[in-house]
Amino acid sequence: MHQYLDSHSKESQTKLEQEPSSKHWAELAKVTLCQVILFNRRREGEVSKMSLNSFILRDTSSTHPDVELALTDLEKSLCKHFQRIEIRGKRGRKVPILLTPDMVTSMELLVKTRRNCDVLDENVFMFARPNAMSHFRGSDIVRYVARSCGAQSPEALSSTRLRKHMATMSKVLNLKDNEMDDIANFLGHDIRVHRQYYRLPEGTLQLAKISKVLMAMERGQLNYFKGKNLDEIEIDPQEKIQMDSDESDSDTEITEKAASPSNSADKSKKSTAGVGQKKTTQPAKGKKVKKRQPMDLEQPDTTKRSSRNPRKKWSTEEIQAVEKTLLTCIKSGRVPGKTQCEECIKSSPAALQGRSWEAVKFYVKNRIDSLKRKL
Repeated sequence: MHQYLDSHSKESQTKLEQEPSSKHWAELAKVTLCQVILFNRRREGEVSKMSLNSFILRDTSSTHPDVELALTDLEKSLCKHFQRIEIRGKRGRKVPILLTPDMVTSMELLVKTRRNCDVLDENVFMFARPNAMSHFRGSDIVRYVARSCGAQSPEALSSTRLRKHMATMSKVLNLKDNEMDDIANFLGHDIRVHRQYYRLPEGTLQLAKISKVLMAMERGQLNYFKGKNLDEIEIDPQEKIQMDSDESDSDTEITEKAASPSNSADKSKKSTAGVGQKKTTQPAKGKKVKKRQPMDLEQPDTTKRSSRNPRKKWSTEEIQAVEKTLLTCIKSGRVPGKTQCEECIKSSPAALQGRSWEAVKFYVKNRIDSLKRKL
């Protein structure tokens, strides 16, 4: 849907510049209105009723030097890349909107050609209808674009569902309490305890912080920043993403590490270099040196291995005998006690005669842990 809007926005700009008319003006106004709604995850009614003065009188001043001390280099560039305006939202509260350079270019062209395209001077709306006093409805435009762009689920692309999508996907990020409040305030959502606390001025905060999440969602890269907070997200606004590429270099590259014959020969020389050489290190005074007996290579030392008791594998009969009595414990995730294990052995003495109650208990515990890992 973003790709569809980008291509149609450039076409509409070219048509309006070459031939100013009410038809071309309306096409660019609809596309720009839809872009602003989608990028900001804003209520369609709020953007549709945007006044012309809100855009003309927007704050274009640079960030204060003292405020820039609290920002990273990336966040400073984002403040210069985006522009911010405030409009009237739900219940009369002020609502912020972030504009990309392409959106600003389209809106400036709309303002410049209003009179030549039969837009009335008395119409105070930014996205006004030519020869009328009303404005375009954002819900109708979003619905039309969703069906025209070839999306698989156009019914899911509405302003309401996209707002819920951003609120849900923000849970993927490891955000702090005040960062969650910032996103909630930007969306205009009420939270149980509404904490009005900002580490930065509100305008700078939304330009530098919230714009990262909006750009990541527009490019489909939000999953790359899983577990990160707003300060840890790094994204370049000037970077162009190849959305339709099916192959990537990272997926097709296979690194093979093979030892060459020369390297193996060098290693063999190093391993045999010390054979037959005597150590000349002098022992410390007062300490006896124990002579090391030569190791017989033909008869390896098996004393340690023979002293170990090998683990006995559970047979099918033993497993069936345990599940016959303790299957409920395995399914419920509850480790049985000594009494239950002894009763299990007594119920199947022929199959479990070589098992102790501890062995039965740990078998059930391992089965429970295996089920938990699978879940």
